[in-house]
Amino acid sequence: MIDLSKVDIHQMVVHKVGNKSRDEGVRISQTRYEVPSEEVRDTLLKYFLTSFKFDMFYRFHHETDLAMNEVYTYASRMFDQPNTFQEQSVHILNHLYEQSSHPQIKSGELYVVHLNNILYNDFSIDAIGLFKSENKDVYLKLDEPNTEDLGLLIEEGVNVRKLDKGCLILNVKAIGGFVVGVVDATAGKTQDAAMYWMEDFLDVTLMEDENYYTDHAIQMVNEFYDNVIAPASEQPEKKEKLEFINSSMEYFSRTDKFEEEEFIHNVLQDHSQGEMFKVYKESYTEMNELPPFDAMPISQTALKKAKKTLRNVIKTDTGVELKLKSESFPYVERGYDEERKLHYYKVYFSQEE
Repeated sequence: MIDLSKVDIHQMVVHKVGNKSRDEGVRISQTRYEVPSEEVRDTLLKYFLTSFKFDMFYRFHHETDLAMNEVYTYASRMFDQPNTFQEQSVHILNHLYEQSSHPQIKSGELYVVHLNNILYNDFSIDAIGLFKSENKDVYLKLDEPNTEDLGLLIEEGVNVRKLDKGCLILNVKAIGGFVVGVVDATAGKTQDAAMYWMEDFLDVTLMEDENYYTDHAIQMVNEFYDNVIAPASEQPEKKEKLEFINSSMEYFSRTDKFEEEEFIHNVLQDHSQGEMFKVYKESYTEMNELPPFDAMPISQTALKKAKKTLRNVIKTDTGVELKLKSESFPYVERGYDEERKLHYYKVYFSQEE
């Protein structure tokens, strides 16, 4: 879908951005950066683009009007009026600074780059890249003076194998918010500090493609268990939910698109739950303004990503944890000991490994 083998740097500028809560300010480059050599160009492109996997795409978003999304507006002007590249890059820098108020957000360099010669679905397009470096590594460098003795110097710099934050705005589907790739190495770590890149600065949402629909299908079956199955049980078990979610994931992995009756037969296997599921699915699609789930393709890429976040772990208040694989559910039973007034799990196995 995307071929970056012939990509080149058309325009580039480097700014410094600080943390607003510490009043660190910004440092604006007044001129564009001229790439001095092919070696530097190749190193920069490797640093900017290697971290992008292109397994999920986003688009710019705004609750009121897309034109009020700052990065979308400035990028659009760069595409339409390339001679305003420097001016728009400063607007982007200032917008990023305004969002950098969380105390854990680090200062760093902001690279604004106009790229061309990108192949997207066999068409040559250009793109705007926004890349922020935050973390610095310490390097030892050999000092070679004009004497026989050699020494060592300590230098601090950016590791070109580790992009901290990146955004690649492809110049396609502009009316819908462009096609956007995002990298955020801190996502999922410190939540408030991490989400400022995607939510506060970029304000992007998943594109409504097969990845988007698959994410919704997974979210729907999760919520169906929590909102319908679990409340109907006198003592809902974590094992039962894990078994339900794993069965749903296995079903998704075997099919190209969602089939309601097939899902009910393979996962629910209970007529009353099946009827409730049909009602819940209809309500979910209407509430989220989705097309019928039966018409949705299943993305194995999105499914694989979701499986990585699924933790098949049962934690107890006595400090015991059970980690279950999908094939191990039939060998685990839950019970209640009347004498101890405690729940227990019984595990069956042939031999220890």
